[in-house]
Amino acid sequence: MRVKRYIVDSMPEALDKIRIDLGQDAIILNSKPIKTGGIFGLFGKQQIEVVAAVDEKEAEKPKRTPAQPSREPIIRAAAANPTAAKRAYQSMAADALANTVAETVAPPDPIVLADAGSVTVRERAPLTAQGGEQSALTRTVNQEDAAQAPRSQEAGGKPAAAAHAGSDQLAVEVRHMRQMFEKLLTSDSRQQLPQPIQTVRDRLLQQEVTEEAASEIIRQLIMEAEPGWEAAEAVKRAEELIIQSLQKAVIEPVGIESNVRYAFFFGPTGVGKTTTIAKLAANCMLKEKRKIGFITADTYRIAAVEQLKTYANILNVPFEVVFSPKEIPQAMERLSGCDLVFVDTAGRNYRNDEYVQGIRELVVADQNSLNFMVLSLASKYSDMRTIIRNFGDVPVSRVIFTKADETEAYGAMLNVAAETNFSISYITTGQNVPDDIIVATPRLIANMIMGE
Repeated sequence: MRVKRYIVDSMPEALDKIRIDLGQDAIILNSKPIKTGGIFGLFGKQQIEVVAAVDEKEAEKPKRTPAQPSREPIIRAAAANPTAAKRAYQSMAADALANTVAETVAPPDPIVLADAGSVTVRERAPLTAQGGEQSALTRTVNQEDAAQAPRSQEAGGKPAAAAHAGSDQLAVEVRHMRQMFEKLLTSDSRQQLPQPIQTVRDRLLQQEVTEEAASEIIRQLIMEAEPGWEAAEAVKRAEELIIQSLQKAVIEPVGIESNVRYAFFFGPTGVGKTTTIAKLAANCMLKEKRKIGFITADTYRIAAVEQLKTYANILNVPFEVVFSPKEIPQAMERLSGCDLVFVDTAGRNYRNDEYVQGIRELVVADQNSLNFMVLSLASKYSDMRTIIRNFGDVPVSRVIFTKADETEAYGAMLNVAAETNFSISYITTGQNVPDDIIVATPRLIANMIMGE
């Protein structure tokens, strides 16, 4: 193995020299800022010391075609030394090479941009080796030779799909590399992460945030980390990152808009749909002065009809019972004088395809209706994910999280926001009607997760 040390002014300069001296298979073992020159350590010039190495056997191998880039040097370094791999990954992301296009912000999933002469795969870079600036890991593959084959196939009457297939394969390769480095960067090793950032990671995992969502937050923290950070500062910054990630998942205002005529509520059994309906109905009636009506299709659970009927009597609002989806239009017609009608559905086993199909036939998806999926924070996120998947055919407008008072882990809200396109609207905190329900906001959810 050849090892070489460089003293440079910037990481792009180092990458150019490494590529010229050691080739494309070289990896960066270490990089750190140093001062050169000056008198007695004063007035020195700020530079960067970079140590790179290459396996001579790898350098002697014939060069691969650009359409099939190799991950072997990086994977071998990752297996031998995770810390070195982390630095190599950071250095790769420092800035684009001379023939790449740098981006300050890139989406987490690979984006494939194809044109007549090249295929570019852009991947978000977790960290630069100098100063923590954000850049994009961009790899451009010249496919002039590969393009000849599709053109010759066109002449023979075959479709020109080879370029697209090659770009898709390259995107998959980059995605696998990204996942591998995320695991290395966020593995449970306190020697790899600074203590303040490790504190944030421990908190996220304690809150049952998924490994993928936690990795994204930790990666952004590493990019913004400053020397001398205390745990409280890291936690505060993590909270701000969570708020940013939730901006698209929480639509403001999150209340039930004035143009909405029907609000459907569905979800698994025991999550508190009926009580949640009573809370929202009371608030709409008492605070917004809207005429409210109730429809229940929950004729399976014992006393379910009586429960919602009791709330209807307390609020003095009309109440209808339906036994099948075909009866919904008639019930809506009888409640046509109401400004807003709340529809309660039966809570049954979400693994039952027949029940899910019944919900699909019951709910209405148009501009005058909202469909609320009700999920319990007291349930495991693995079960919650299964519920969401099984209700995939039901048009979900927004999500309500219940039973926040029965758990200390609130990471499921961040997980749902990260993995779905659902909007989070309300959080219930008890059984008192109408008080124990609050509007979900990004800051509220971030405070719940980070413990403030």
